[in-house]
Amino acid sequence: MVAPNPNFRQAIADALRGQHLMRHLECELVHIEPGYVIAELPLRQYHEQQLGIVHGGVIATIADVAAGFASFTLTPEGFQPVTAELHILFLQPGRGERLRAYGRVLHAGGRLHFAEADVFCLAQGAETHIARASSTLALIRLNATAAD
Repeated sequence: MVAPNPNFRQAIADALRGQHLMRHLECELVHIEPGYVIAELPLRQYHEQQLGIVHGGVIATIADVAAGFASFTLTPEGFQPVTAELHILFLQPGRGERLRAYGRVLHAGGRLHFAEADVFCLAQGAETHIARASSTLALIRLNATAAD
């Protein structure tokens, strides 16, 4: 296996500039270390579905972000991880002021990474576990040719 990019923080910062959906949702990475990230976003009315709870798509998005960027921290220079598969379990409805997702890598292989994310709603300082996701991420070569 090729070693992870020692400059993963800069690579993540560069990638975040192209994350338009994250900006729209006001999602940010509040903690980054090798194999582990924490993502958060403030909950707004537009994040809710018709019953007044957090929309499943928003929950899946922050889970994907947390798992994906945890993988990114262990990705070799010249590659980026992309989600090949995402499985999510919605444990209970989400209500609160913020969403927080803890993403961690379970296994970083040469072509595939396996990661998880646990998503919590924060309300009045308490965390409620609302979802768990597992993700398979494929490492793609940047500037690849058709032969790659």
